[in-house]
Amino acid sequence: MKLAAEVRRRISDALGQPVKVVMFGSQARGDATGDSDIDLLVILPEVNAATSRLVSDIAWEVGFEADKFISTFVTTKQEMDYYAILPFYRNVEKEGIAV
Repeated sequence: MKLAAEVRRRISDALGQPVKVVMFGSQARGDATGDSDIDLLVILPEVNAATSRLVSDIAWEVGFEADKFISTFVTTKQEMDYYAILPFYRNVEKEGIAV
């Protein structure tokens, strides 16, 4: 959870605005192993190639520093609402933990 919070902090600092980050997958469910990655859904007001790259780079840096792989999925609240019926978003809603 500390690494996910660090990713959120660095993204917020870089963008100059608060962002919402939700951890999902094995780390959120509590069944992660030592080799498990950290899965993060990053919700931004607007997504473009530059912000997606920024999020990916920050997650890589934090993960590199801690020797842990952090995967990110970047979206907007509008996309989440539109695609809410999809299994991916339903799983995040069900098991996700806000960071």
